[in-house]
Amino acid sequence: MNSSLKARLLTVVMLLLGILMIIGSTVSIFATSIFPFDGLAGTDVSVAGVAFGVGIAVASFNPEGHISWVRAAILYMLLLIVYRIVFGIFWGTWGEPAPLVIAIVFGVALAVLYPRRGELMPHSGSMADGPAAHPAH
Repeated sequence: MNSSLKARLLTVVMLLLGILMIIGSTVSIFATSIFPFDGLAGTDVSVAGVAFGVGIAVASFNPEGHISWVRAAILYMLLLIVYRIVFGIFWGTWGEPAPLVIAIVFGVALAVLYPRRGELMPHSGSMADGPAAHPAH
């Protein structure tokens, strides 16, 4: 697969993921308005999901320039997989299979399609523009 096609597919995958997150978070507003458990912690999870989805969707137009969003999306996919497996095994609450399947498919797609996979894992020195890069004299 050539790099141009991979770049286009990466954009499509990220945009679709962002849209799915926006839709899912928007729909969950109804449930959290009835049982506002997230408000007990001072958060609104539905709004956070929409914000995260919008961030991923916007970053999809330049994934290489927004590697942090790609990393965050992959981390979300990994956490979702672990969450579903742990709750499925220990509490028997597997829930709908779609989130688990989507997490696996999208997580693998993001990792495989990203052009510089070696940069997906942060390493020391990855914040070259941070304060350590410009020591005070």
